[in-house]
Amino acid sequence: MLTVNVNRRAHYSGVQSLFSKNRCGQIMEMTTIVLLLLVPVAVWRIYSRLKAMLVRTQSELWKHYTMAGIMAAALLVLLVLSIGKWPALGALVAGAALGAWLGRRQFGLTRLRNLPEGFFYTPDRRLPLLIIMLFVSRLIYRLFEAYLHMHDGIALDPDFLGSPVTTVVFGLLAGFYLTYSVLLVRWHKSQTPLPKPINIFDIK
Repeated sequence: MLTVNVNRRAHYSGVQSLFSKNRCGQIMEMTTIVLLLLVPVAVWRIYSRLKAMLVRTQSELWKHYTMAGIMAAALLVLLVLSIGKWPALGALVAGAALGAWLGRRQFGLTRLRNLPEGFFYTPDRRLPLLIIMLFVSRLIYRLFEAYLHMHDGIALDPDFLGSPVTTVVFGLLAGFYLTYSVLLVRWHKSQTPLPKPINIFDIK
């Protein structure tokens, strides 16, 4: 009789464990579906926000210096971290070189204005949107990949920057904005501020 009770308890315990695992699996699958539905919405929101930001902007040296400094520092850190990972390092250098070339091209497509109110530039939207969305898409992919690893109980890859695809996208972004910012600094410094028009009604 005691043996039968023990067996029943073991059976009930196994059933509960199985039910709990199935329940957790269903929750994880539902979470995955929700994430898959939210990703396009998030990408569209980021795209719309970026598109609204790429308009005529006042040229300020401190902003250009800050962007150039951040991108140069990021590129240097990535170069150091990629030493010994030759495919990733080669992809980083290639991406940075391509980004620098595209940065020069972007500067040529930018409308530059020297007005009495200050210096202004209107960037062409196509290249920045393409490069930033490539970066965002790669970042989302890596995060989703990490989530799937957790879902399947697989250990996460600690070498986040070991993939040549990741480093080439990072290099492309850094090279693009580093070059573009440096060229904006050179243009800003080459300009002579225009005198503001005199309003005769303000003369006392």
